Amino acid sequence: MRLLIVDDEPLLRQGIARIVERFGLPMEEIGQAENGREGLLVLERMKPDVVITDIKMPEMDGLDFIREAKNRGHRVQFVIVSGYEEFEYAKRGIQYGVVDYLLKPVEHDELRACLVRIMDKVEESRRQSTLYTELNRLRKLNDDQSRERLLTKWIEQEADIDGGAARHDDELASLLADSQEFAVIVFEIELPRLPYRSFQAGDETLLQYAVANALSYTELPQGRRSILFQHAVYEREWICVLGERQQIDVREIARDVAQWADGFQRYFKFDVTVGIGSPVKRAADLHQSYQQAKQALRDKILRGRNRVFLPAPAGGHVESSVLSDDDERMLFRLLNDCHSHAIIPWLNGRLDEIVRRENATFHHLESFCVDLHLLYRKYLLIQTRAPEWVIGEIDDWLSWLHGVDRLEDIADKLADATGTLIEHIRTLRLAPDYDILEEIKRYIDAHLHEPLSLQSIAERFYIHPNYFSRRFKEKFKESFIQYVTNRRMRKAENLLLGSDLQIQEIAELVGFSDAAYFSSVFRKSTGKTPVQYRLQHMEPRNG
Repeated sequence: MRLLIVDDEPLLRQGIARIVERFGLPMEEIGQAENGREGLLVLERMKPDVVITDIKMPEMDGLDFIREAKNRGHRVQFVIVSGYEEFEYAKRGIQYGVVDYLLKPVEHDELRACLVRIMDKVEESRRQSTLYTELNRLRKLNDDQSRERLLTKWIEQEADIDGGAARHDDELASLLADSQEFAVIVFEIELPRLPYRSFQAGDETLLQYAVANALSYTELPQGRRSILFQHAVYEREWICVLGERQQIDVREIARDVAQWADGFQRYFKFDVTVGIGSPVKRAADLHQSYQQAKQALRDKILRGRNRVFLPAPAGGHVESSVLSDDDERMLFRLLNDCHSHAIIPWLNGRLDEIVRRENATFHHLESFCVDLHLLYRKYLLIQTRAPEWVIGEIDDWLSWLHGVDRLEDIADKLADATGTLIEHIRTLRLAPDYDILEEIKRYIDAHLHEPLSLQSIAERFYIHPNYFSRRFKEKFKESFIQYVTNRRMRKAENLLLGSDLQIQEIAELVGFSDAAYFSSVFRKSTGKTPVQYRLQHMEPRNG
């Protein structure tokens, strides 16, 4: 991995470089630049995977540098380093795709954890970029499922599909050859449970075929070509890739699709919601249109289903901060007083206010949730150095938020996060200096006979399950599940040798209600069944 550090203070810049070198991470190159303008030049030459940048710098500050780098098409993971007083600038960085920010002075452990998380993302992105291999597989498999997987990858990630696959798919080749502009339409169809009308239990494939057949009759004006396929992962999602020789008019498409969707809904009697993405000039950029169509679909949370949603206008106004300074002062005061009963109604009122706006979109809900997460994180930084323990990372929130179907789910999530934060603050005030990981470990060892899960631990200790899972593995060098399973097996070994208890009784004492499943796990751990293990270790004593 290649790292670029941009900071106008040479000592800080060189200090971060030396710290990273001592981490022993697999770094190919660590570059440096003293401001954003120089950083852009180094970006072109170095092609780094991650950039750590200060905010306030001469000539070009960190946020302008990030925005310009994004505009030039650099696919880089950005991390902001800022002082506490620059928090408002850091919030703006979220809009530019910043993956993390660190407070000055930078803590070594926090910097290392940040780089390890980013390295995992970069490695995963590289693994997903093997589209050409999938194209070769398509020639061999040549079946519908392979084609769906290929086309799904095409729209999910940046990829050039003009190569081998197009030559072996006449429909795809024709679309690419005859079109100057492309766009994606996403049909989200809520299939009913069977039996339904003439479809009986077991007719799921037949129902999906009927839906695909109806979609294929969508009326498109002459001159457009299209490819229709079902998403390889999300079964309720059908995707239409449009191609046109001239400029695509999304409003004209929306009118055509709305008429079709109305007839479809009246015939099948189940929900169909449509999102349309903005046109792109290159087929390799269709992932952008697809993401815009998905983003447009999320407006159903505010406006309801059975509608056609257009992409947000380019260059639309983005509020720099949804929560005002007065909001922040009020929330900080209520958090200090642990008044969740006052905060939650206020949050619900703000959500209702957003929904009532005439031009409100899902983006406004997302901005509110992001701003609240940042505000809670800012508050927690005053109390603790690891706010992610309590509310998770911003990626956790965004990932969850993009899978939400109902406004009520957002309200519940914000209420839960608020309650967890306040309970954590109460805990800190009672016992400020204890090691929570060691406490959790002691709790696990004492409760091996009970059901244990990431969620149950998170709820008991008022921490975020995703962040807890990562930190547990970092500290103890094994995952939470591996640790629990290993401790249960060691306890089972002791009970097998030190007691005459039945296998079912031992299984229950180590958290298994099913003796057969316990035996299977025990055999996988030791290579022997519980009975074999007991007999083998008893024989020397009896011989």
